[in-house]
Amino acid sequence: MLSCNTAWNVFSRKRLLITLSGAGWDVTTMAAADTFSDRITTELSLPFISLPMESDSTSIIQDFRLFLKFLSLYRKYRPAIVLHINNKPNIYGTLAANMLGIPSISNITGLGIVAEKSGIMKVLVYALYRSAFSSKNARVFFQNNDDRKFFLDNRLVAPDKTTVIPGSGVDTERFAPSGKDCSPPEETCFLYNGRLLVSKGIEDFIEAARKVKTVYPRSTFIILGEHDTENPIFIDNATLVQAIEQGTVVYRGTVDNVIPEVAMADCVVLPSRYREGVPRALLEAAAMGKPLIAANSVGTREPVSHEKNGYLVPPADIDALKDAMIRFIELLPEEKKRFGAESRRIAVEHFADSVVIGRYTSTIEALTGRSTEKDDA
Repeated sequence: MLSCNTAWNVFSRKRLLITLSGAGWDVTTMAAADTFSDRITTELSLPFISLPMESDSTSIIQDFRLFLKFLSLYRKYRPAIVLHINNKPNIYGTLAANMLGIPSISNITGLGIVAEKSGIMKVLVYALYRSAFSSKNARVFFQNNDDRKFFLDNRLVAPDKTTVIPGSGVDTERFAPSGKDCSPPEETCFLYNGRLLVSKGIEDFIEAARKVKTVYPRSTFIILGEHDTENPIFIDNATLVQAIEQGTVVYRGTVDNVIPEVAMADCVVLPSRYREGVPRALLEAAAMGKPLIAANSVGTREPVSHEKNGYLVPPADIDALKDAMIRFIELLPEEKKRFGAESRRIAVEHFADSVVIGRYTSTIEALTGRSTEKDDA
């Protein structure tokens, strides 16, 4: 059984799910329902169970209900092994699995606000992680070395239970260069692809865009991603609307298929201050041969080699971000192509999802004693 915080996150790991299913495993998926719930059942032909989970909620009552749901489901299905992705499944799903003696693999996709906890909340969250990962049958995947070090320094998990994997991986066959020529410098297109969280640098992107357009007024700044106008951790709606009306940015909302949007961009930008795992948006862009500009933050910096496939800038430094964008605009076409080729090389050699799938299958075999090799009979 595999659980994530959203059905979209489940569906985005379809290559892993297909691999396990093809090897003869009966795979059941679980997450908070969204528009991808039906695609899991129809396109992947896998069962989907809706979980009562709000990833941004801090309600102890809701979290306890989620734990009871995991416990109930694991008692009912008695899975051979459970795979958890994102913070709440990692904690509450693993605690439930421990109580029933079920092996588990947790995937730390970034610490986010966990690393910022203080006071009693910090004590509680750390205690939950420590308890969840104390089982001899629990294994923990980290997407970067910084997050692994954080957990080890705070004694939240034993070193021998940990593995560092290259992010969530990227399907380098599906996400491939489109062959698009570079735009004329004055019409360079920058793309932000991610939730419109303040901590992910969306406000920095907009302010930097405003400054760049004073020098290159025909440059374009596209924004993709979820915007929850009722949640204060997202950009203020009035700020976004003003930027759109002033022509600073173009907001495309959420899209099911980002490939056409990424293909049209000249450079993908993510100025995140958030403790990421390794952002999927950057991996997909790198696989498509796009130069990258990113904040020099935990996780975000992983796929960026400064001045080789893009630029790293200090987090929350709008002027540095603006300067990096202008610097990219003024590169010669052959230099931009060289950046893109290096992005593709980095994605293929270091972040291909085949590597991630291999880590999962070998760990599943070690914990269950059952093969994950495809049965060709």
